[in-house]
Amino acid sequence: MIIQIVLVPALVLAVVLSLRSRASLRGQARRKIFAAVTVLAGALAVLFPDLLQALADVTGVTRGTDLLLYALALVVVYLVGSTSARFREQEARLVLLARQVALSEAALRHVEAMAAASEEPADELPVRSHHPVHQRAAHG
Repeated sequence: MIIQIVLVPALVLAVVLSLRSRASLRGQARRKIFAAVTVLAGALAVLFPDLLQALADVTGVTRGTDLLLYALALVVVYLVGSTSARFREQEARLVLLARQVALSEAALRHVEAMAAASEEPADELPVRSHHPVHQRAAHG
């Protein structure tokens, strides 16, 4: 059956494309093209159902609705992988942002502590106790 030869590589391609990075312009263009093709194919299937049946006959699928189901399954696989990749990227951005906020707050606290410490009179500053350094006897 032709449909098996088409669906297996299409499934692999859907998974690979969905898991790729979202940041590139190429990835953004690919998603927009994919969305446009999906909408166009859906409109054609609704307007010309006989065309869908003819395509099903050519690919060896019994009914046009089965072919549509296969196509929708590919779209769902792509969307699940794409959403998963987007979630991972957003999570990584959130972790970086949280780290930056934590470092900024720590730096601010340090600056405030240094400013407060410099305002104390010199005779009230805490003095660290001095502990003499003991040297070990050399064993020879």
